[in-house]
Amino acid sequence: MVDSCPDIIETIKYIIERYSFEQKDDAFIRSCIGGGARNVLIKTLGKDKEILIDQEILPLFIDYYTKNCDKKTYAYAGVEEVLDYYKHVGKALSVATFKIRSATEKILKTLKLYDYFDILVTADDVKNPKPHPDCIHSILSYYNCRKTQAILIGDTKTDYLTGTNAGIDVCGVTFGYGSPEDVRSLSPTYVIDRMEELEKVVL
Repeated sequence: MVDSCPDIIETIKYIIERYSFEQKDDAFIRSCIGGGARNVLIKTLGKDKEILIDQEILPLFIDYYTKNCDKKTYAYAGVEEVLDYYKHVGKALSVATFKIRSATEKILKTLKLYDYFDILVTADDVKNPKPHPDCIHSILSYYNCRKTQAILIGDTKTDYLTGTNAGIDVCGVTFGYGSPEDVRSLSPTYVIDRMEELEKVVL
């Protein structure tokens, strides 16, 4: 739905500069994104810094990122139009994310997407984050709907596993964090290359 990589990259570069760590290029940092802030920090800075990350760097990352998470983040082409369409036809829309609530709400409000969704389930709201299905179970419970009535739209293996672990269909998108080849290799129920194609998948 949105590409938040630019602001995550800037936050990692801020941490690197502050601690005088070895410089990393943007492509490398982007390849490490996924699985939550702690995982990104360990992959970019090194497992040898795990204790420092837990004690000091992670809180600093969260504080800096939350303040700056909407500076360069943008919605993918066609997102607002598709959300507008589904809202118009009465479809229920929700968000399940690994991001913390404060950053999630800030990004969606800045991009004027917040009001499209009935419920947001963030990393702060569940005991077990993706790919555990807790977030999906919360959404299904909120709507009191069956698994056959839900579909997860995602761009990574973690999203795919979250949906399949919850027992719901998954639509993989090839224009997000995961490479098109990786998304297709997972064999999700549906695959789309442009946001507008979603209207042919979810009627």
